[in-house]
Amino acid sequence: MELSPDRPQEQLPHMPRSGKSETERALRNGHYEAVSTTIFANLLVGPYLTGYLLYLGASAGQVGFITALPLLMNAAIVMISAFLMEKFTNRYRIAMVALLFHRGLLCACGLIPFLVPSDWQVTAFTVLFVVLCLCGSISSAPFTTLFADMVPPDRRARYFGMRFTLTGVAASVTLLAAGSGLDRVSQARGFAWLFILGTVAAVINMFYLFRYPNIPYKPTGSGLSLQVLVRPFRDRGFIRSILFVSFWIMAQGSTISLFSYVMLDIMKINYEWVGISNTLLAIVSIAAYAVWGKLNTKWSNRQLLLWVFPLNAVSVILWGLQVALPVNAMLLVVYTFLGISMAGFGLLVFNFVMSDTPEKDRPMYYAVYASMTGLFGFLGPFLGGQLFQVMKAWPKWFQAYGFFVSTGLVMLLASLTLSFRIFGEKK
Repeated sequence: MELSPDRPQEQLPHMPRSGKSETERALRNGHYEAVSTTIFANLLVGPYLTGYLLYLGASAGQVGFITALPLLMNAAIVMISAFLMEKFTNRYRIAMVALLFHRGLLCACGLIPFLVPSDWQVTAFTVLFVVLCLCGSISSAPFTTLFADMVPPDRRARYFGMRFTLTGVAASVTLLAAGSGLDRVSQARGFAWLFILGTVAAVINMFYLFRYPNIPYKPTGSGLSLQVLVRPFRDRGFIRSILFVSFWIMAQGSTISLFSYVMLDIMKINYEWVGISNTLLAIVSIAAYAVWGKLNTKWSNRQLLLWVFPLNAVSVILWGLQVALPVNAMLLVVYTFLGISMAGFGLLVFNFVMSDTPEKDRPMYYAVYASMTGLFGFLGPFLGGQLFQVMKAWPKWFQAYGFFVSTGLVMLLASLTLSFRIFGEKK
């Protein structure tokens, strides 16, 4: 079932004329797309992106800024994208064109060492990355809502649990193989092969993306009015929840997103252990997604998030175990806890936005969520990178673990106080 952007919109899931076989085919294609997306992402924008930026000559501040750009673009663009969906209702066409440019530009970043003088390589990467992040953000609202409409509501928890499990397996294999390979060849050769394989994965990924059904989008009926835009902001419970999640993502950005930088640039850990750590994260996430998915059938998203927040904070605090344990043992403990908590966080926050919001206003609710979390998510790595730049003259122990432990303690305090006041409320 190969579709093009110009093919008439089909009646699939949630549509009267859809058949069970069509629905199953679309859902199965979703798994193939998820696996190919994961391989592509972990090769080119996963933990090894930090290594590539350091190879190009980026500083700590530049690493933090560049890795935060996807979230900044989400904050700036995704709400506009959802707002325009009220007029341009062909979500499939918007998403596929934007994703095609995103994949192509990211693959082109691998040509920078061959085409751009060394003094301009970080600048060239930043320019390309801004544009491709812009394309990714444009695709976010139409693709996410199209995908949510494709999955029957009574199957979402189990389906997304399986989807996350498959992506965990794909991430494990990709990260371990890439990390092992990078340590066995020169950086120039290693990153060249990384982008070659990433380009192959991108082509396969686009094949499966184009096979998604073009499910009709039903506008809210209010058109491009201010009423559509402000509706989520009038939902007090939703806004309070998303504000807390946004601040939490900012804290994650200033700590977890910089783990790879600290490992490579400060602790001088090799690429293989970066790969092993992130592979462990993916493996633990596989089991954790399944467990959180089953728990989610018994308890609400809000109730389970009250467990996820403290676990996530503890994961950051445990970075300080390197005082008492060998560094490799500390990494195994941290990434185990991180896999459990981040799997729950990703699954439950997504389910909260997709399930606990009005269906007809879901694109705008998602856009508000993506914009707010994107803005705060950008500030996290950006401020964290700037702080590490300032901390260059500070004691080595504070750079290696002191900053992470201090931030983790603040997160733990918030998870045991504010989160219960916000997520403990009955809707």
